[in-house]
Amino acid sequence: MNTPKSDASATSGLYISDDVIASIAVAAVKDVPGVGRILQCPKNLKSMFVMADGSQKFVEVFKAENVYSLKLYITVSEESKISVVASAVQKAVKNAVQEMTSKVVSKVNVVIAGVETKNCT
Repeated sequence: MNTPKSDASATSGLYISDDVIASIAVAAVKDVPGVGRILQCPKNLKSMFVMADGSQKFVEVFKAENVYSLKLYITVSEESKISVVASAVQKAVKNAVQEMTSKVVSKVNVVIAGVETKNCT
């Protein structure tokens, strides 16, 4: 029987799947001012998998010894400062995941994949 990739706490028996961690991260990013869109992670040989609902992952979740690191791709609005938005995304994702799961997040890698511009007519 295949079991979903998850984290198990030896003392509590609590299981948190990577999909849940990713969902928390996506929800946190949506509240950050200056974020245009959250993009799907690019397909490559290392990360070619789909979520249970068949959609492509928006957040890559890596775990080593009960410490998580996450990677996500976003666009920013043209009025925003990239460094400010990226820093806010890192903080929001780290805080949200740690607060909701009590798991340690060592880093959040944010890839700025583009800038959302207003249409010039």
